[in-house]
Amino acid sequence: MMNGKWKTDSLAANVCLCTALILLTASSAAGQAVEKVRGTEQNTSADSPMIWIHLVGGRRMQVDEATEDAGGVWYKRGNVSTFVDRARVERIERSTDPNPNSLSDAFEGSGKWSISDSVKVESFFMSRFNRPLPLSAFGQSELHNRWGLDHRNSMDVGLHPDSLEGKALIKFLRSEGIPFLAFRGPIPGVATGPHIHIGNGSKRLPSRL
Repeated sequence: MMNGKWKTDSLAANVCLCTALILLTASSAAGQAVEKVRGTEQNTSADSPMIWIHLVGGRRMQVDEATEDAGGVWYKRGNVSTFVDRARVERIERSTDPNPNSLSDAFEGSGKWSISDSVKVESFFMSRFNRPLPLSAFGQSELHNRWGLDHRNSMDVGLHPDSLEGKALIKFLRSEGIPFLAFRGPIPGVATGPHIHIGNGSKRLPSRL
């Protein structure tokens, strides 16, 4: 009887030990899964673009989400969604670049660009976004004269290259083989701020025009 009781007690102990090991393993796996999900959420948050809505007049606001339609922009901050009329919005900027002062992109294109081809770019932008291309300089300007840059065969577009409109414009320029430079921020003597330079890079002038 004692031998049978010992075997029963030993079997019960083994069952308890196996059960404990199974629970411990499951708990550890669950904990790793939770940490993995948390890590994924953190990475998603870190990789999510910063979204800024630039309003006419110079004001801007950071939002969580922004959706454009023909009438304007719906944006979300927290759990609140708000509509802004198209006439009040200058542009939407989405950026994940850690260095806002870098030359973000350069494309040489086919080398056949002429400023007389600008109508092709302007027509694309109007048909895509139903508003004129926001030109900040067309050909040579006083600022380019002051900086000694030959900008006679180029034009500057006041769009951030990471904005929705900026990305669409860059994609179009690449598809058409049109050369461009995209700036994310100011560079002394080269760029006053974010914009897309359409045309070949401006060479230094030997003297003032």
